[in-house]
Amino acid sequence: MNVLLKKFRYSLKFPLLVLLVAVIVFEWLEYSVTPLLFWPKLVSGYSSHDAVKLLIVGDPQLIGNHYSPSGFLGSIVRWDADRYVRKTFVLAYNHIKPDIVIFLGDNLDEGEIASDEEFISYFQRFCHVFQEVDFNKALIVPGDNDIGGEGEPPQPFLEKRFNKFFRDDVFIRYQFLEFVKANYITHSNRYRVAPNISESSFRIILSHIPLTPSYSSFVSRLIPHVQPHIILSAHDHKSEHIIAERKNGIIIRTPSMQDANFCTFNISDSTIHEIIAPTCSYRMGTHKMGYGALEINKSGEVSYTILRLPSRFRQLLLHLFALVLVFIYLGVFILRSCFRQNNSINYAHQFNHSRFFS
Repeated sequence: MNVLLKKFRYSLKFPLLVLLVAVIVFEWLEYSVTPLLFWPKLVSGYSSHDAVKLLIVGDPQLIGNHYSPSGFLGSIVRWDADRYVRKTFVLAYNHIKPDIVIFLGDNLDEGEIASDEEFISYFQRFCHVFQEVDFNKALIVPGDNDIGGEGEPPQPFLEKRFNKFFRDDVFIRYQFLEFVKANYITHSNRYRVAPNISESSFRIILSHIPLTPSYSSFVSRLIPHVQPHIILSAHDHKSEHIIAERKNGIIIRTPSMQDANFCTFNISDSTIHEIIAPTCSYRMGTHKMGYGALEINKSGEVSYTILRLPSRFRQLLLHLFALVLVFIYLGVFILRSCFRQNNSINYAHQFNHSRFFS
């Protein structure tokens, strides 16, 4: 028995090594290598006064308590989803070193159905996941999962609650950029607080719902009043770049962003560039997650890149595969050991039996 235990302990070295390698590769090395090999730098040569860097966070949708599994499994699911967003956000934040971080809505997954107590706990999780952010330099818009509005009209008290925690500003000026928050969900006309645009500024609309593909009476009133150069939106969980008429928001063309991770353009007086940012959560049913990074300089030159993220589902499947291999290896070892032990016992019994009759 002691010999068998020694062999079993020795045999554990290989499966433990397999699990250790899997953890190192998929929980550390892949995240460390991704920014170095796959993320371009936004390097323009302009000083911080002549260029502004924006880090765009689309649809993090931190998982709530109702739509995730109950009990311990639900805690693990929420922990892993939060951990993935947190880990990748830190990488993106350190890679870009943004002047402003922009959250384009659906910050929470169950904000519209959360009790006040649950909403506070979700908000605390949000602050922990994005703890590097100076929220005085962050712009946050609500999404339909924050205040409702996808299945039925949003309730005013939900929007009021969201604004209490995430700020209620509509017009923000930073250096030569002017940001205007537009709420397509409520069709609010609060965007009218924006003054006439100055000649030395570029104007950016922040909206959770894409505006130019969702052309409506609201958009037809919004665009002429705000006169944006750029629209930043999310909601669709995919990347898209749309060029539209600046006078009315009608789409001119849609350059492909599905496979391209980088584009440049110049701000003009005749067109709007709407950039739809992908989701940064692996729980949204897409394998193309990422953060958007935008640099705008005073001359109107714009660089936009998508910081693509590793597939968490692929990592989890490979972890599971490694675990299955370990169990198969241990199972085979135990069966072989038992078989050899039985053979040894039978051989000894036969040997003693033959000696007795000889």
